[in-house]
Amino acid sequence: MDGVLRQDLSRKAGNGGVYAINLLFKERADAPETVTLQSKVEAKFGEIDKVADNANIASFALLNRACMIEEGKAIPPMIMLVGCDRLSKPLADGIARTQFWDVENGARLLDSLPFSAVLCDFMARGLEPLARAEILADWLDIALDLFPSCKAVYFQPSAKLLLAGQLRDNPYRDRGAARFLYGGVNTRHFRVDGTGDSVVDTLGMFAFGLADIQYHFRDLNINDVVRHAYNTAIYQFENGEPIKDGNTVDGAAGEKWLCRYEQALIQPSREVLDIAPAARAAGSRG
Repeated sequence: MDGVLRQDLSRKAGNGGVYAINLLFKERADAPETVTLQSKVEAKFGEIDKVADNANIASFALLNRACMIEEGKAIPPMIMLVGCDRLSKPLADGIARTQFWDVENGARLLDSLPFSAVLCDFMARGLEPLARAEILADWLDIALDLFPSCKAVYFQPSAKLLLAGQLRDNPYRDRGAARFLYGGVNTRHFRVDGTGDSVVDTLGMFAFGLADIQYHFRDLNINDVVRHAYNTAIYQFENGEPIKDGNTVDGAAGEKWLCRYEQALIQPSREVLDIAPAARAAGSRG
């Protein structure tokens, strides 16, 4: 995972209307029977309306999850499954491929799984983050149950790769909607070329309309900062971003670390909650 990467902050992230997840396979996997898929969706989500059902696409409107999105009109979010087919191009760009921390030889694994089924939601941007994540987590649970040959899962907004078995044994399974962040948020680490500095950030909160978390520092334990980032992301997610601009949070050795909302240092361009370790907060914010 070594090498110098070229930064490109012209790439912008946004809270889009579609959240896409790739289920990855060594060989083409058969789609589940329509009646089986629909019964599982109904059991999980209650009243639904089947929007599409053909050889390659199944989609359902979740009628009891409607949200107000524009002009006072309540529109139900939808979930969709695109059947398994060969990928037309490789997943993940060069930066993403350096950040597969949870899977050994992640880039090699990704390239060894040429078939993908796609899960997504759409018309869901108006939902509260917890509500949207709950739908995505439940939809992913259904899919992993129906596709036992799935080997790995790639979350497009967070650029995170996990083994299917890791998700089936999700360590955050008892955290409600926040269990989705196990795949929905990737904690990244970069060394700043020519300096002794590091940047740790999260990627994925932006997809729910929330700020990602960022640290620019030196002389701290990387694993400690990564844990701090992930725990802070979950706290922000579960509690509606209670940390405000100018607040402090508990850092290392009882220090208070200053928080500011800024633009990200590392692509894609997005808002982050920048948390400055005490030594940096006392000096330049560069």
